[in-house]
Amino acid sequence: MERYVGRYARSLVVTAVLLAAAVSSFAQASPPPPSISGTISAINGNAITLTLADGSVKPVMLQSGTIVLERESVDVADLRAGEAMGVAARRDGMALVATAINIFSPEMWDAVRKGQWLMTDGQTMTNALVTDYATGMNGNTLTMKYKEGTATITVPQGIPIHRLVTVKLDALRPGMAATVRYRAASNGTLSATSIFFDRPAQG
Repeated sequence: MERYVGRYARSLVVTAVLLAAAVSSFAQASPPPPSISGTISAINGNAITLTLADGSVKPVMLQSGTIVLERESVDVADLRAGEAMGVAARRDGMALVATAINIFSPEMWDAVRKGQWLMTDGQTMTNALVTDYATGMNGNTLTMKYKEGTATITVPQGIPIHRLVTVKLDALRPGMAATVRYRAASNGTLSATSIFFDRPAQG
């Protein structure tokens, strides 16, 4: 369990930026579902129990439409034209410089809000298809096409880049650190819309 909690703690900032703005920001005008993060302490049929950082526990119901995402760290060399990505970027003068990248699974791409917008922390989020990825002496550059226009984003070495892979519900295991987006019923029952976890270490 400590291994999963440690990996979760190291990726908390990226999770907050990309999941809040990309994973659950749907095209509708309604606000995104809220989220909770913790360690899966139990799995019972169509429900999981999360133990939060303060020690409290939250049961969450699983639905047939719940999207389960496994996140795998990849290298900048794994970026490819033709893929859908969510790129958080800071502005450096007139240029956009990536701070974190998520490569969406097809199922996730169908669900996320598409386009480019300013986030509450001042960074720019771009959810779009990559039309070109160039590697040159002055660094790596993504060209991303969305309905309203085109964005060119510089990709520095060393930023967190992750591939989000849609997996089945039975991939979830006790001890995994997870972030859950949910809908709350009037009786307080939480139903998961999506669940995100880091790929377990191999070996």
